[in-house]
Amino acid sequence: MNDDAATAADHRNPRRRREQPAEQPEVGVIVQPEARHDLDALVLHAEAKADIVAGLRAIEMRPELERVWNISQIQPQAGRCILNFYGPPGTGKTRAALAIALRLGKPLYQIDYSAVISKFLGDTAKHIVQAFKRARELDAVLFFDEADSLLSRRVDTGESCSTSINQNRNMLMQELDRFGGVVVMTTNLFGNYDPALLRRIARHIEFKLPNRSMRKALFAAHLPNPQRVEADLLNIARASIGLSGGDILNICLNAIQAGSVDSNPELWKVTEHMLLAEIVKAKGAKNKHAGETKTRAIGFNAEPELAD
Repeated sequence: MNDDAATAADHRNPRRRREQPAEQPEVGVIVQPEARHDLDALVLHAEAKADIVAGLRAIEMRPELERVWNISQIQPQAGRCILNFYGPPGTGKTRAALAIALRLGKPLYQIDYSAVISKFLGDTAKHIVQAFKRARELDAVLFFDEADSLLSRRVDTGESCSTSINQNRNMLMQELDRFGGVVVMTTNLFGNYDPALLRRIARHIEFKLPNRSMRKALFAAHLPNPQRVEADLLNIARASIGLSGGDILNICLNAIQAGSVDSNPELWKVTEHMLLAEIVKAKGAKNKHAGETKTRAIGFNAEPELAD
């Protein structure tokens, strides 16, 4: 039967149309990590980086772990590693997921919640299954950003749509149990996770706001031409207490733009005044977002410096 005849047959026979295999939706975005995402270049607290390295080592040293400990008796899935990154926004959780993918030589498959979550009964569960299937096909690190939106606590059975929501949670946990690859989850709201999820996660890694020395390193990294920077970065680091790595990136971008308005590009530069002005703006926005009822203004209390 030629294509035209087959199309005509479909229109005459609705049942035949229904029997055609439905095209599976793409429920994530494939992201290829780049050299700049290298784990060694990531500015993190030492504890967080050490936990990440330990999780990766469990994969990389699997043959030796099997030889010495016969580890397959308790963990039969050789490439399995489920990590949860939790902490404030902008502290490097997504960059760390890319660093893991780069270290393993894999792409990152980042879940698109707008494609996964459906208003139609049963479709969300199907999309969850598809997400894990695609990660297997791509041999990718599966990345759930803001995972609490799918893995929050179960809904009380008396609430509307509770059956569907809880079924979706159960399906996701079943797929996690079956998956033999690497999964990275991130959340800003760790307490929202379903308690049943916690035992499925190998490592919970906290991402904290950067301390003074880390902030200095972040400013240096995000001002890539130091010859055009007229600022004491230690002073800038002191002034930027309470800001995240994401905040510092935006401050540097805005300062670079502010310092690049002269008609002669040879005169473009970033000054300490420009950086401090952007820091004030960033802190003001954060304080406003926190609301007038929160009396603790970001950056104006004694700095809780951590050991470097």
